[in-house]
Amino acid sequence: MDQSTNKKEIEKFAKLSYDWWNLNGKFSALHRINPLRIKFILDIVYKHFNINAFHKNPLSDLKILDIGCGGGLACEPIAKLGGLVHGIDADKEAIKIAKQHSKNVGLDILYENKSIENLELSDESKYDVIFVLELIEHVDNPSDLLKKIDPYLKENGLIFVSSINKNIRSLLLAKIAAEYLLAWVPKGTHDWQKFIEPNKLNSHMKKLNYIHFTSKGIIFDPIKMLWKLSDDLSVNYISCFKKIY
Repeated sequence: MDQSTNKKEIEKFAKLSYDWWNLNGKFSALHRINPLRIKFILDIVYKHFNINAFHKNPLSDLKILDIGCGGGLACEPIAKLGGLVHGIDADKEAIKIAKQHSKNVGLDILYENKSIENLELSDESKYDVIFVLELIEHVDNPSDLLKKIDPYLKENGLIFVSSINKNIRSLLLAKIAAEYLLAWVPKGTHDWQKFIEPNKLNSHMKKLNYIHFTSKGIIFDPIKMLWKLSDDLSVNYISCFKKIY
């Protein structure tokens, strides 16, 4: 098994992969926060690459790699905007679902059952944007994973990482409440010990010569009963980094 993958984690998610595109199923929480992740990403990408968001297929000049793409929740909205999207996942069941769903909706997305170690690396195969979404809290060595991802980014490219902060609040909300009280995600989805603080993530990226652009929290508003972007990074958060050359 490749170092960036965890066999138990892959087997756990493989049992749920049939439900990737069920809006009210096992991945319903991801479906709810996905529009916020995509908004955060697009706002930065459009500005960074000087793209007119109102053009037809505004992302047509960009190559995007989604590592740990699952069923393709982040890949599809990017592909709809013209991005050349490549999704990889060590879970072959998730890739089967992703391929079938993209075919059903008429999207041309390259999906492969691979981990980062098995991905071709050349100047031609590098990417403008890389997604590492809801992944690093499921691997044994986040710094090693990020180090292996680094060579695949083009100069002036961006990496987006989303994860869960590690503190008492995240233990109560993202683990105990989300899994056992509210059943937003299946029991056993997360290991609190693998949650990662934003400053620790920033430190990992700094060692790889990245600068931290910005971060936003993704929080649930119990009054309005909806998810929203926030400056509160205490639980779920998403960050953007740019390589320093």
